[in-house]
Amino acid sequence: MTTTVDVQPIIERQRAGRFWISLFTVSWAITFLDGFDFQILSFAGRYIEKDFQLTDTQLGTLGTIGLVGTLLGGLGMGYAGDRIGRRPAIMASIAGFGIFMILFVFSRNYPELIALRFLSGAFLGGVLPLTWALNTEFAPARFRSTSVVIIMVGYSLGSAAGGPVSNLLIPHYGWPSVFLVGGICSLLVLLPVIFVLPESVKFLAQKDLKHDRIAEILRRVVPGMRFEPGTRFISGGIVDKKRFTPKQLFRDKLALITSVLWVAYMCSSAVVFYLAFWGPILNERLGFTTATAAIIAACSSVAGAVGQLLLGRFVDNRGARTIALMPLLGVPCLLAIGLLSLGKAPYIAVLMLANIFIIGGHGGMHSIAGIFYRPAIRANGAAWATSIAKFGAMLGPWLAGVLLDGGFTARGTFYVFALFPLLMAALLFVLGAAQRKLPADADGALSSVSKGARSDLGSQAVTSA
Repeated sequence: MTTTVDVQPIIERQRAGRFWISLFTVSWAITFLDGFDFQILSFAGRYIEKDFQLTDTQLGTLGTIGLVGTLLGGLGMGYAGDRIGRRPAIMASIAGFGIFMILFVFSRNYPELIALRFLSGAFLGGVLPLTWALNTEFAPARFRSTSVVIIMVGYSLGSAAGGPVSNLLIPHYGWPSVFLVGGICSLLVLLPVIFVLPESVKFLAQKDLKHDRIAEILRRVVPGMRFEPGTRFISGGIVDKKRFTPKQLFRDKLALITSVLWVAYMCSSAVVFYLAFWGPILNERLGFTTATAAIIAACSSVAGAVGQLLLGRFVDNRGARTIALMPLLGVPCLLAIGLLSLGKAPYIAVLMLANIFIIGGHGGMHSIAGIFYRPAIRANGAAWATSIAKFGAMLGPWLAGVLLDGGFTARGTFYVFALFPLLMAALLFVLGAAQRKLPADADGALSSVSKGARSDLGSQAVTSA
């Protein structure tokens, strides 16, 4: 006789403790370095442009090629995450972007800069959806979106750290120093990943893999749990060994959900990456010094982290419609900067508010990118969503450059980009309506506890021949 245990009720009934502290800490470190390594080009870009005698177009292309890398890398590593597991794919991503960040320092010409930025971007783009998938699969339904928001605060703070670190290092050691620091720290974070980060038990159970390992991990999740030797684990009664195809993201009710999610995510990415890439440069053109412009951009990222925290806890209980409030509040802020003659202090204040709402809403998009998909395809679902969003991320910086070359002032670009959060909000209302129609036990449903989760832990095991 073989004892079969469903892992879902165990996950739903767990309490916060040492396991969650270790999972969040390592995940936060991963996203912090991902944010730092990706955003550092915005702060070092002007120095690289001068050293390599690049044009503005070449510098913009260097930024864009990194986004192309994240698009392709997100898809590739997401596929790997659903084939070989979240943990090994995360390890490969971190090692990849750490190594190529260091190699970027030794670039001798523009083609080498392009090639190495593309390769580092490919690994940078892979780690986020994998980390989201891992954390949401350990989180109870009532906490799944919040868990992503918490770890993505690390990304925002990592992005913000680029400003002060650049001001501290580049004047004394040159632009290569910040890339070297980012690369070395990324490789060092592999140690806690190797020794602390667990594999997703839902992934292993749905793939019918390594049942002894599942038992070991579950004993970390709920200390004191005991399982009979040879216990077989399942996730929601499902064993899913099918090979992933993108069609699975559009089956039945997912057709509307995936389509709306992707377009809303593109709109969010367009305005966020416009603010991120052009922020330091626009601040300079509005009369701030290079160092002050970098600090303002860094504070904008911190403001975005605040916005994510303000939003996060509501998404689990009230759904995607809650996220729509953030971009809606961001619209008048962008319009005010673009249409009013604000002084420096009012400009900074309104810009901080804009980032709270815009980046806060983007954090909400991160938190729901993978929750609508079952664990067997969740890494792919999140990876496809984030990769498709990169088309918006590429559009934003490019469109801003076109507007500036076409005669728009630095302020004028802000009111044009107010259109993106407006459209994003409308799409999120549609997504929220679709989410509310999902059955309580469906992936992505509001935080009503699923039927399996409502079962008492004492009755979780069933016996089969």
